[in-house]
Amino acid sequence: MSTRRSRAARPQLPSLVFGFALVACGMAMAGCASTPETRPAAIEVPRTVSAATILRPPTVDPEVEIDSVARVKTIPALLRRAYLELVCRRPQAAVDAAAEVLYGIEKPGANEEAFARFLRAEGYAMQGKADRGTYDLDRARALALDAELQRMLGKAPVAAEPPPHADVPLALSVHARSEWSPRSIDRRNLEAMGTPHRVTIHHSAMYFRDTGAAACAAQIQQIQREHMGNRGYGDIGYHYLIDPAGRIWEGRELRWQGAHASGDNNIQNIGICVLGNFLRGRGGQSPSQAQVQSMRQLVQQLGQRYTFGAGAIHCHSDFKPTQCPGPLMEAVVAQLVRDMRSDGPRFAAATAGP
Repeated sequence: MSTRRSRAARPQLPSLVFGFALVACGMAMAGCASTPETRPAAIEVPRTVSAATILRPPTVDPEVEIDSVARVKTIPALLRRAYLELVCRRPQAAVDAAAEVLYGIEKPGANEEAFARFLRAEGYAMQGKADRGTYDLDRARALALDAELQRMLGKAPVAAEPPPHADVPLALSVHARSEWSPRSIDRRNLEAMGTPHRVTIHHSAMYFRDTGAAACAAQIQQIQREHMGNRGYGDIGYHYLIDPAGRIWEGRELRWQGAHASGDNNIQNIGICVLGNFLRGRGGQSPSQAQVQSMRQLVQQLGQRYTFGAGAIHCHSDFKPTQCPGPLMEAVVAQLVRDMRSDGPRFAAATAGP
């Protein structure tokens, strides 16, 4: 039996937004199990995203409306379906529909993402897992453009300035943010990191072999422009970047949670980007020996400072289907993990650096 048609025990709807829907639906909507004697000739599928189109109470049996919107794979239709699944007390189906918006082929706009994250958080809350929706609600508050959704979420908070983490040990030289002339951060789209307990390795996915400091700084500027301008991030997504000469550059400050591993995977996760495109074949390249050495030293020293070990070292591909950081870098990371597991404290001494 499909998840959507299941009549399993249904938890109470969250009170934040859906109480008014049940009142408006009345007895005709109770249980979402009734079948109309005649099917309406047409049901309006939303074409725009607003509280009026997505969160309006159903005026027909929600099952019938779900059948109609399920045939349309636009973002407004998926958001409407997520809402209707919540009205029918099927939270996992609502979470899945919202996820289709967030991670589907079509990239959602800011307001569309806000509705998707809001509905996903409501689905988690209905499942008794409200803590899983904390990031979604915070992100929705930061992105919401619809006045009614803003009212439901409360005023979008500006992230409080958390205290900076202690610097990476002086045994390892790190070029400060100021050395690549970054744009000013957008604190509305930043969240406090907390204490990191894992690290994820990425590549920039752009062929790059230049070892000049000016060229490397320009490359990092380009990444920040893309992250802030096209993806809506509050800053460059990575905390550290490593150029072909082995220089380590500070990206996003460690006080702020990164934007590099998708959604909740970013929580307390340090993002390290090695500049280059480490795919096999044409257009790919191998990381330089200097990059490999710096990456190993950086990961090891971060592990010592924040007390995490080999099991907390990840590639981006561990979290989602992606080629990042490329098979040529994945092999380097796998070797680092093996070395740390087998050598323990001896490995720390060997990689401490000058």
